Amino acid sequence: MAVSMEAVRAALDPEEPDYGNAAKLGPEALPHLEALVDSGDTMLASKATYLASLIQGPGSADVVAKAAQSDDAAVRVAAAAAVTNLSASAANVVLVELVGDPDAGVRKVAQRSVPDKPNAKLNAALKAAPDAEDELGDAAPAAPEIPSTGLMPGERPDDASATMRGEQRGGGMPGEQPKMPGE
Repeated sequence: MAVSMEAVRAALDPEEPDYGNAAKLGPEALPHLEALVDSGDTMLASKATYLASLIQGPGSADVVAKAAQSDDAAVRVAAAAAVTNLSASAANVVLVELVGDPDAGVRKVAQRSVPDKPNAKLNAALKAAPDAEDELGDAAPAAPEIPSTGLMPGERPDDASATMRGEQRGGGMPGEQPKMPGE
């Protein structure tokens, strides 16, 4: 049974494709997936990359490798994530370039996707690559402290301006019983 581009696109067009069902299209979908990787549509190319990795047919690794060469960092991230579905030898080949990618996000996903037993070439690339975790960790903003008292960040319990018009001091609306701490 021939697989059409329309069938492949129909499987990938939903925001959240059913990849398990789409993988049933089989290796005949791989040429179409490769064309979608080259399409210039970031979302479709990313989905096509992941689907190719799930099909695990002859040529699946080639589609993922092509995605790893994309000018679009988001497609390279998809390739780095997709290698976890490939054989270790295929993953090693694709990851050699991605672990040292100029984009820290690509490097982070690639470095997390390294198989348990990387080959010598991948080991060398890993040693030469900047650590994405360190680079991204410094750029990530600290999580805001979330108060457990029901106050908004920056409010103080004794702040008169923290009450809304019509609200009684103590946090209740007119007619409500004041709440005790812990209620």
